[in-house]
Amino acid sequence: MAKENDFGNPDYGILQNKKILVAEDVKLNQDLVKHILQTRHIDVTIVENGLEALNQVQMNYFDCVLMDVHMPEMDGIEATKRIRLLTDREKSRIPIIALTAELPDAGEKKFFDAGMDSCLAKPYDEFNLLNVIVKYVQNHNLKTSSLNMENFVKTETAAVNGNKLYSLAMVESVSGGDKEFTKKMINLFIETVPADVKQLQIASITQNWLQVGKLAHKLKSTIDSMAIKTIQQDIRTIEMNAKQESAHEIIPALIEKINQTINSVIRQLQMELN
Repeated sequence: MAKENDFGNPDYGILQNKKILVAEDVKLNQDLVKHILQTRHIDVTIVENGLEALNQVQMNYFDCVLMDVHMPEMDGIEATKRIRLLTDREKSRIPIIALTAELPDAGEKKFFDAGMDSCLAKPYDEFNLLNVIVKYVQNHNLKTSSLNMENFVKTETAAVNGNKLYSLAMVESVSGGDKEFTKKMINLFIETVPADVKQLQIASITQNWLQVGKLAHKLKSTIDSMAIKTIQQDIRTIEMNAKQESAHEIIPALIEKINQTINSVIRQLQMELN
């Protein structure tokens, strides 16, 4: 179980605007944890069972899950196992902290075997709750950055090996066989998209999150039209986080991945024009 001496000097400031999912079926406990988290300006979502927790993780991105072990419909153990099987690697790796009334060390093995990262004994205090969240949110941020770099390397390898990172199927279906129209659309992409990405980078550097959200929304349709699948989810994550003002620290790495991918796509398009 998490103990006070497990933690150094945590920076609670990193929790501001984080999105945390709390799976807890007891109203008193819901209100208690919600109060603790919201006083730190954390975005809290409450669900009452493991099935609802699984659905929320599938539909949204969270920075951490506080998972009660014993709940109706689906318990925390089963919900955690299913989250770890999700195909979206960012979601499947989300930190999950068990909340349990079991005696210390009595159930730790089954929690960890299910894929939980840590466990906190009830009743817990504000100090231990916030500290364990800080610890695993920080670790998750590092893992997310590493995963983004891993995806970028795979994208660059595909480009080098000649695998197309895009598809002109939608453009060609609209063109009705007009090759000049298709060529015009390719040139338009080459001429305009890098500038949009550059604006996105500047908006991120200046922390203009409203502008980041607008630019990401604009780029999303272009990326979808060209079926650049390796960054379709990334641009959506940027748009969502910017608009909801959460997890801003992962945005720069995602933008860099998009920038590099767009550059690779342009090189491939230029070869196609020739």
